[in-house]
Amino acid sequence: MMLQAIDTNSVAARDRLPFWTELADKFIAPLTIEVPDDSQFEARMYRAALRDCEIVSPCSSPARIYNQPGIDVGAFNLQLQHVGSSLNHTGGRTSLLNEGDFLLFDPSQPLELTFAEPTQTIVLRLPVAYVEARMPRLRQMVGVPVRGDSGAGALFSKFLRTAWTQLETGENDWGDAMSDVIWPLLDLAYSSIRPSEQDAGRRDLRRRAVLDLIEAHLCDTALDTHRIAERVGVSARYVQLLFAELATTPSAYIQRRRLERAASRLDKEGGDVTITQIAFDVGFNDLSSFCRAFRRRFDTSPSDYRAARGKPVLGGIGDLTQAILNRSVPAAVELVETAVENSFSTPVLDRLEPQLETNGAVRVAPTRA
Repeated sequence: MMLQAIDTNSVAARDRLPFWTELADKFIAPLTIEVPDDSQFEARMYRAALRDCEIVSPCSSPARIYNQPGIDVGAFNLQLQHVGSSLNHTGGRTSLLNEGDFLLFDPSQPLELTFAEPTQTIVLRLPVAYVEARMPRLRQMVGVPVRGDSGAGALFSKFLRTAWTQLETGENDWGDAMSDVIWPLLDLAYSSIRPSEQDAGRRDLRRRAVLDLIEAHLCDTALDTHRIAERVGVSARYVQLLFAELATTPSAYIQRRRLERAASRLDKEGGDVTITQIAFDVGFNDLSSFCRAFRRRFDTSPSDYRAARGKPVLGGIGDLTQAILNRSVPAAVELVETAVENSFSTPVLDRLEPQLETNGAVRVAPTRA
């Protein structure tokens, strides 16, 4: 697992705050950041992707940070105070976090945090889908602080801080296994304050049924709000309201889960299956729309995502021509997929069509945006 480090040292003083705000928008949530003195502002960020969540650690000089609620980022942020202290307002509560304490944020709800001294936090970005699957009641804990110096909260806090220190020093071969430990420790930390199951309302039970239905039929291209409502026995408007409480929509949630499933297959199956096959398997109707959505979600193309995990990707017209001459249909298909991902012009693909047909390969044509 690779630990990515980004800092403001290489940026001119006047550009540091805009640069940092853009980083926060990309890796944490859309935020507004105010600082006492732009010219003295310094910050850095470390980031790593785990198996089913992401870990980010921003370090910053004094600042006030707040958001514009209602923006869906598809994740909850669990923030642990690693260095310094911060005053936090979210979930209708105001809390002072000292070193080791942690707090759950929902970026779609109003939040504000301030710190008058240099600070470092460790932020776990927990996808909504995984929270609903593993700890469906966790979202009710938004704004509830947990102390990191006693009880079950101390177990989670000490583990995360120790694990992060190991990641920073480069000892991270075990990093992906962190997820196996994080979830049960987090569940234990909130167990003493989490509402009991009998307190769960009808809306929570309905939402659980809807999410289970989506998981069971995720790859069905006909899956939409009306189909979900019909199967669960509620109105389409009611389904929309259930997702509004998660700061998203049914269609956005379905697409996000399809992309996450596609990414998981690219990671696990490598070159054993084509990108086109994965796109259709997870519920997309054409390759080009899948590639565009994948790039928006993961900031990279499907082929580059797969290559980064050890599967080399062929490229270029010369490679494609050779694959055709060798009657290598899988290789030809993969290369045309790459052309679609990289938005090769239609005339380029049209020149290739006679060769593909003559040599028995299958043409995968892009859908015009």
